[in-house]
Amino acid sequence: MVTALIAKQALYENMVRYCRGIDRKDLELVKSTFWPESTDDHGSFVGLSHDFCTKAFEAQKVSSHKASHYISNMLVELDGDQAKRETAFIYTKVPTDGTAVDLLCGRYRDFCERRDGEWKVLSRTCIWDLAQRLNPESDYGELFGIPPSSNFGALYPHDPIYAERW
Repeated sequence: MVTALIAKQALYENMVRYCRGIDRKDLELVKSTFWPESTDDHGSFVGLSHDFCTKAFEAQKVSSHKASHYISNMLVELDGDQAKRETAFIYTKVPTDGTAVDLLCGRYRDFCERRDGEWKVLSRTCIWDLAQRLNPESDYGELFGIPPSSNFGALYPHDPIYAERW
């Protein structure tokens, strides 16, 4: 039972690293969550996962925006050194120019494998449940009284999560 819990925690952390990497535009972190021969089907992209990572990274460099993945409802089915993992997600893409926000919801259907004690994705299928464009971002201060001196999300390595001191 403890071994299964440790494996499930490792699989959870693999997903969290993917989300951090894709949101903060940290290409090497994103790639580190996939085995080199891993495949990815995101609908608009079907191919090797590392190629998807590079394509997503290049597209994000052109489009200046903040992004956040929110994950929930993760279900992991272990079978030795292999696992099926379903993870629900909400993804927000917030352009820095104040234009409309994109909201995407869906699920990652992952087949993962453990090699030399490390869990990574071997194949991913992105299942889309919702795509919505929202009104432009409102002013934080106006809505919630958050001052401009507050900590706001940014890209790697400038996001506050990468600060030396916690």
